[in-house]
Amino acid sequence: MACLSQVEGDIGAAGVVLPARRRVGATTYLLFVKPHIVVTFVLVGMAGSVMAGAGHVALAKLLAVAVSVALLGAAAECWTNLIDRGIDAVMPRTSGRSLPTGAVTVRSAAVLGACLSVAGFAAASALGVLPTLFLALAMFDNVVVYSALTKRSTPWSVVLGSAVGPLTLYAGYAAVKIPIASSALLAGLMVAAWVPAHIWAIGVRYRADYASASVPMAPVVWGRAHLALVSLLSGLAMGALATGAFLSLGGAAGDWLAAAVVALSVLAVLGSAVVPWRERLAGPLVKLLTAYLLFVLISLIGLAA
Repeated sequence: MACLSQVEGDIGAAGVVLPARRRVGATTYLLFVKPHIVVTFVLVGMAGSVMAGAGHVALAKLLAVAVSVALLGAAAECWTNLIDRGIDAVMPRTSGRSLPTGAVTVRSAAVLGACLSVAGFAAASALGVLPTLFLALAMFDNVVVYSALTKRSTPWSVVLGSAVGPLTLYAGYAAVKIPIASSALLAGLMVAAWVPAHIWAIGVRYRADYASASVPMAPVVWGRAHLALVSLLSGLAMGALATGAFLSLGGAAGDWLAAAVVALSVLAVLGSAVVPWRERLAGPLVKLLTAYLLFVLISLIGLAA
């Protein structure tokens, strides 16, 4: 990506201090779209495609799914960053991000988001109508339902915004074949259950930040017992759905992976129930849940392949 310039401070011919041209490189824009989140959802979409093809997916199709999800995921991050820039500026954890610091301007972010959106939907259109619809709904859920409409109004925002996970997986699956098999349906719902468990753990870790920004995150507005109960239910659903997905695929490997998922799920559920009272454990729980999702997705890909 070519460097974009922003005016910040220079000296004109008449001795007047004028804003100088500061070069903003590609790395700034790469970090702006949160590549770790984009890569995660690319993995979700590719898991759907591999499950659909049972290991016999054309490389071109797999790359098309990855590119479509990556472009639209990056576009969604542009739009959510724009919507959340006021919150990001207040919270110590996010105050150093590109928009609050001015490293990326509002105009540049909007232009980048628009370009990525157009490119993403153009790429998705080659996958077919249903995959494109799934990805459009995923983007709508992330940007409009979660960031624009509910993040500032209800602690249930992360649940309402969790549909982005299954919709992405179903888009990858539908790009290869339809109807969607029960194993993929369960895997997609597992991702939906994982999202609130993961974000609530982050919310516990940064409770003071969310409170300072007046964001009604569950750990801020719910009591500890309420949060523990709902987090427990989310973890149980996540574990049951992941186990069901592996058992649906069948075979000895599927059974062994289901057993491994049960063991990991027990740790995740116990952690989710304890963390509201032991906030110092929130960081390790976030890492455990991240590893949990990666393990499930990579195992599903390996088993299907």
